[in-house]
Amino acid sequence: MSRVLNWPKSLNWYWRLGATGFAYALFGLGGVILSVTVFPLMLVLIRNQDQRWRAAQGTISRSFRLFLWTLDALGVAAARVENVAQLRAARGMLITPNHPTLLDVVHILSWVDSCQCVIKAALFSNPFLAGVVRAAGYIRNDGDPERLIADCATHLRAGANIVIFPEGTRTPSGEALGRFQRGMATIALNAPADLIPVLVYCNHDTLKKGVPWYRIPASKIRYRFQVHPPWRVADFLDPAVPRARQTRALTQAFEGYIQETLVHDIAGNGA
Repeated sequence: MSRVLNWPKSLNWYWRLGATGFAYALFGLGGVILSVTVFPLMLVLIRNQDQRWRAAQGTISRSFRLFLWTLDALGVAAARVENVAQLRAARGMLITPNHPTLLDVVHILSWVDSCQCVIKAALFSNPFLAGVVRAAGYIRNDGDPERLIADCATHLRAGANIVIFPEGTRTPSGEALGRFQRGMATIALNAPADLIPVLVYCNHDTLKKGVPWYRIPASKIRYRFQVHPPWRVADFLDPAVPRARQTRALTQAFEGYIQETLVHDIAGNGA
């Protein structure tokens, strides 16, 4: 009798496992299709580099919306976002989310038609995503901090927003937040550019660092994103204080703010 009662749950789990594998394949295939069709055509039709980057970013945004709709329809993952209008109205700011899972950046880039992103160098040689990140003109993080800071400052001063994860990588499994790196604060102070905190909540410890894709949760993944009011970087700029101390102060203050909000937002645990 118990086996009969448990069968629907088991069937749902296997369905979502197959759907998750399909979603991974779809994501990679979509990147290849865009790289060999749409983006080469843009290269021919749009001669201005900045306009071409914005067009590519808009294409990526719409593609991500379709991908996320597919995840929802398949029963894999769903999300809701609060105060997204503030993000869409921002200009020349750093979008600074915590980074619990692989899908965080996909969600964020799906909300805005044009946005820059700091990308690890390995993705520029990834067979599925290299064409995408190159076409969009995303900022390459190749281990040269001075070049990264200069590239980010150029885009920020031109009015572009940049997504950068203060943790530097995904949150480790079993933890609410990873240790913040100083790169975000260094870029913000040197540009200078204000920060837009985005709090990311997920109801499962899945797709985190160290968790394989096939270790799916017992139920549908649900995200909640909160766009918080901007942080004024000018409050941390003081000519009398060494830049290293300013960077450390901003990093610690921002990490404390995110940590406190994640811990005390009870609704976030259930997404």
